[in-house]
Amino acid sequence: VRKAGLGLLMSMKGNFKPVPFIEDAAVPVADLPDYVRQLETFCADLGTPITYYAHASAGCLHVRPLMDASMASDVAKMPLIAQFSADLVRGYGGAISSEHGDGRSRSWLNEAFYGPDLYELFKQVKQIFDPHALLNPGIIVDPQPMTDNMRWPALGGRDARVGFSDYLQPPANLPQELTAWQVDGPTQPGDTGLSRAINLCNGSGVCRQTAGGTMCPSFMVTRDEMHSTRGRANALRAAMSGLLPPEELTSPRMHGVMDLCISCKACKSECPSAVDMARLKMEFLERYHEANGISLRERFFGNVAQLNRLGSGRLAPLSNAALGNGVVRSVLNRTLGLAPRRKLPPLAEQTFESWFNQRPRRESAKQLVLLVDPFTNANYPEIGRAAVEFLETAGYGITMVAADEGRAFLSKGLLSEAREAADLTLEALMPCADSGLPIVGLEPSSLLTLRDEYLYLLGDDVRASRVAAQALTFEEFVAHEAVAGRLDVEFKREARRLLLHGHCHQKALIGTGPARAALSLPPGYTVEEVDSGCCGMAGSFGYEAEHYDVSMAMAERRLLPAVRSADEETIIVAAGVSCRQQIAHGSERTALHPAQVLRQALAES
Repeated sequence: VRKAGLGLLMSMKGNFKPVPFIEDAAVPVADLPDYVRQLETFCADLGTPITYYAHASAGCLHVRPLMDASMASDVAKMPLIAQFSADLVRGYGGAISSEHGDGRSRSWLNEAFYGPDLYELFKQVKQIFDPHALLNPGIIVDPQPMTDNMRWPALGGRDARVGFSDYLQPPANLPQELTAWQVDGPTQPGDTGLSRAINLCNGSGVCRQTAGGTMCPSFMVTRDEMHSTRGRANALRAAMSGLLPPEELTSPRMHGVMDLCISCKACKSECPSAVDMARLKMEFLERYHEANGISLRERFFGNVAQLNRLGSGRLAPLSNAALGNGVVRSVLNRTLGLAPRRKLPPLAEQTFESWFNQRPRRESAKQLVLLVDPFTNANYPEIGRAAVEFLETAGYGITMVAADEGRAFLSKGLLSEAREAADLTLEALMPCADSGLPIVGLEPSSLLTLRDEYLYLLGDDVRASRVAAQALTFEEFVAHEAVAGRLDVEFKREARRLLLHGHCHQKALIGTGPARAALSLPPGYTVEEVDSGCCGMAGSFGYEAEHYDVSMAMAERRLLPAVRSADEETIIVAAGVSCRQQIAHGSERTALHPAQVLRQALAES
């Protein structure tokens, strides 16, 4: 709780944040209640609430006033509160810096707190060991005022909001309207949505973890600060604040900083401040394209749904022959910058849509909508068939909607095209949502786009929230129906071990609990989940030549060793198409979609 407390407090939406400048004060434990009560009263009289976190056992309860550091009136309160706290602490025989050190926020209090004799001794020690004041000048002795050197500009006593409009005032050649979307919370004149999102990063560095979880996959394998969520946020902040030349915001160098973000969304759930770097990257890429153009490879992967549709069906034999031809592959690799060791997914001779439309419709009182993503439709229709056979056996009538939800466009920052795809998808799904039917998707990244990106991509379009409320992954739907007693199926009785790898978006937005619950329905099925982070494929990322090694390093960190060590009887399970491709490429094991696992587990009728 103590370790999580800071991040949770700093994730508060809006400009008001718990500001650290008196939090390290400690008094004798018996006096701590009185200290806190007096501090509360003083701050309340100033109109400033305070927050608490951490521990109190040694007389140190971390107290942070809730302030907006971009408002001159709030900044003016900071020295008043700090001086009052210091006077209280001295009266109780405590310490203003009990564990963290004085730093820039408290050094200005040292002379008054410790007295002139001791303070003079501090200065002599500093002079002896650092005669030229090269080591942390202004710390402990000879300090500047505590409100200098803040992230926000010097406010000069003006009682007006200046923060985002001054601190993040874009230079003349950089448009103020950097982005259309806003972070939750009230906005103020001059605020830009992108700046607010970047400043959610409080620098705690949880994204630099390497032991478990998913955030941040690229840092886990590179150990490079630049490729952490914090590093990317700081680089964007530096370009927007003027610390870097304005052209750096859309420069190839900034593109290099953002390049290894694989948009896994883990930071959205694992970062205590919920920094959504996947969202920031999409916005960055759109601005980058405006300044530098769109490459052929980005257009190729952005339009992969349309290309797959054109190349599948009757043209599939020709398409697959071409993709398997060494000369054609060599040309594609050179032209698009693809990794030679990767094979593009095969195209189906009969799409799922074609197969489904040739079947008689099953009538049932229980109805659902199956949202068929482009890869299930054109590349892996067997997954869709398994889902239909399982759901129909369970007594459901199915309406099929095949749609390109725009996931590939989003990953390449082609937001205009993504909005068009989203509009078409919502148009197709609205009658289903109006009828109250569950909308069930097989590909996590596809289905969850409806519940995440659509809600801000299309602004105030009410269709987005209505469709999102009905959208469920296949595993969510099955688990929910099982709990409700509506899943009328009979399974084989056999002992099987399942090794589950969760899709990144699945883990970030809904967790893998529904997948484990659904896969545990057959009697004797035991599900073990790999703490594998990201598989490293991440859509087109693993296909791109310069990313191949990093992609494989991500997979080799946990996922591929776990798959290789599993015996042949173990069923490898992964809902994401990219995850299954990576597993097949790196281990030569075939991973099944949960729909395939449950279909195979059905008792013979």
